[in-house]
Amino acid sequence: MASKIDLISNALILIGDKPLNSLTDNTRAAQVGSNLYDNIVQNELSKHRWGFARRKAQLSLTTDAVVDSEYNSIYQLPTDLITLIKIKPNVNYQIYGDKVYCNLSSAVYCDYIANVAESEWPIYFSKMIEYALATDFASSIRDSASSADRMSSMYINASRMARATDSMQHPPTPMISNPFVSVRY
Repeated sequence: MASKIDLISNALILIGDKPLNSLTDNTRAAQVGSNLYDNIVQNELSKHRWGFARRKAQLSLTTDAVVDSEYNSIYQLPTDLITLIKIKPNVNYQIYGDKVYCNLSSAVYCDYIANVAESEWPIYFSKMIEYALATDFASSIRDSASSADRMSSMYINASRMARATDSMQHPPTPMISNPFVSVRY
């Protein structure tokens, strides 16, 4: 599996630059790569319910004092959470910062997208990240609008392929209720 430096180096090669030996090199490419990488990856993880990045967790009830009477319990969200998918049991809740406020004092679980390590990424996601990086690198390192446009087009195709491939890896979530059909009976 690709590492952070491999992905950044491959993105640099895509825009016609030299690969990096280290992220601490005193080069513009190393500075741009190390500064933009984490934000680009987290942004891409948040855009889709990637099957490889889905996690389940039981939330911990905190000892934080509830500030108003709207909710009576506060639960801590997982530290690796990028995007919350759902809370179980199904209950009204609100997220404030890294906490979930709700009116439950029993076990609360969540499904979410996690900030997963590169070693857990499938190849289709790694390739999409390379093009996402190359799109940003083209304008900030090469200062080339035509290169940025070409990389943007390649990124869009890689993103579509990655989403389609990921979706085929996991069964669809069935609808729990169908109110339109239930009304007929």
